Amino acid sequence: MRSPLQVSSLSSLFALLVLSGCNSAYRAAMSRAEEAAQRGDFMTAAHGYRDACAASPDDEKACSRAPIFAQKATDQAIATARPACDAGDLDQCLPPLLAGWDLIPNHPELTSLFDRAGQVHTERCSQWKHEGAVAQATAGLACLQTRATQIPVQSYQSQLSGRANQLSQRFAGLAAALSGASTAGAANVLWSAAQCLAPETNVAGQADSARQSFLAQSAIPVAIRVEGKIPNPIASNLNACQSLAGNLAPAARCAVGNPLPGQPEPLEIRVNALISHPREDVVEEVRSLRYLASTRQVPNPQFRDARERLKKAEYELQVTESAKNSKDQACAQSRRNPSSSGGTQGGKSPCDEASEFAQTLEARVNERNEARNFLSNTPELITEEVWDNFMYPVRTHRWASNYRFTLQSSSPGSAPTPQQDGAVQFEDQEHVGFPPGGLQADPLDVPPARAYADGFVQQLAPAVFSEVQRESIARGNTRRAQCNALPQNWDATWVQCWAEASLWGTGKEPQVPEFLNILASSAGATAQPQCR
Repeated sequence: MRSPLQVSSLSSLFALLVLSGCNSAYRAAMSRAEEAAQRGDFMTAAHGYRDACAASPDDEKACSRAPIFAQKATDQAIATARPACDAGDLDQCLPPLLAGWDLIPNHPELTSLFDRAGQVHTERCSQWKHEGAVAQATAGLACLQTRATQIPVQSYQSQLSGRANQLSQRFAGLAAALSGASTAGAANVLWSAAQCLAPETNVAGQADSARQSFLAQSAIPVAIRVEGKIPNPIASNLNACQSLAGNLAPAARCAVGNPLPGQPEPLEIRVNALISHPREDVVEEVRSLRYLASTRQVPNPQFRDARERLKKAEYELQVTESAKNSKDQACAQSRRNPSSSGGTQGGKSPCDEASEFAQTLEARVNERNEARNFLSNTPELITEEVWDNFMYPVRTHRWASNYRFTLQSSSPGSAPTPQQDGAVQFEDQEHVGFPPGGLQADPLDVPPARAYADGFVQQLAPAVFSEVQRESIARGNTRRAQCNALPQNWDATWVQCWAEASLWGTGKEPQVPEFLNILASSAGATAQPQCR
């Protein structure tokens, strides 16, 4: 756990780093602001003072000058924009106003100029009557939306929302009037257009329901027939279309029963396949596992050494004690008969030598005690690990089922595809378990017939997808030719045709922005309507 002193130190360091970064940002911003102010560039100066104040909120100079220069910059922007605004040149009028709006949102004079610009642009877009035909209203909305981000005032934004909501209601009304599977695609597009323009309205449920009905009605039914010489267990698990259904959507689906009236003609894909019985190869290898088999008690070599050390220490102590006794006797005799106690060699008296042996004796006693303690703390026996090798066989099983196939669709003029071949392969290992060595048993996992069937279908998939895509695009092009241009009095029949042509031709669901763009373009608009 950190001590309070450590936490305080880290906090101080962090604060210092942050302050250092902020000061750097402050200095850079103030430098920009001061230089811009000197050359009369109030817009750059205003942004510089604002950034400096944000970096150092307690700085009086930066924070007091920020609003002053914001006002100066806004006045400068208004003066720059006014001639263009008065002339109706919105491309030159709006950018300076937006720069000022960024500094002082809802500035009264800016608001007034934006309102006038909105009126000018609305007047220019009035060539498309929002209460006229749906295509006219769509074109008018697209025109208004071109200035959506350039005129941020409430009056213009409210007008945009109102026009979008009105058009959304018209699309919803057209969609609600449709019923039956034959117009499910048109209903899907119209409900989706209503939701696109007014996402806050409660039409998501209708749009989703229409979408599901449309795909159920108009997606191309696909039937995949796999025939040929195939082992029965594998053949009974070959649900090719169901396995591939997720990748067929949305333009196609698996055929179920006979087609209903109005549904596309089913596409049949016939697969001529030869699949061999799985063959198995087994390779065995012997592996060795080193493991701790047991333990046993054996003599401790250190105990033997400690015992010898003690014997030696005791022997040396005895020798020293004997010598010490002799020296003590000589010392005592010299004291009784001083005249006969001449010094020993080196000038030492017997008592001096006896004193020195006393020190040697003390050292020998200490050595004996240390040896005794060491022996008492050294075990006579120690535990020894007994390791062994566990030998066991590992069998590697490899299975392979060879295949080859060609396929042909029911499309007019379709020819069999080139033959493709390969093998569906699996591999697994098995071995026994051995708990003493921590070895878990690995039982054999034999692949079932379903695994071979699924493996074959995955190899078949690219060829199937290619055939379905080719047919889908061809049908989309044919359908597109029936509704290539938007008629003046378009109706649900045309929208249904366009929805199906889009679905089949692109492999995607109809895109609402594209539909809205077709409507707006037919009325002469160059701008593309945007979803909200």
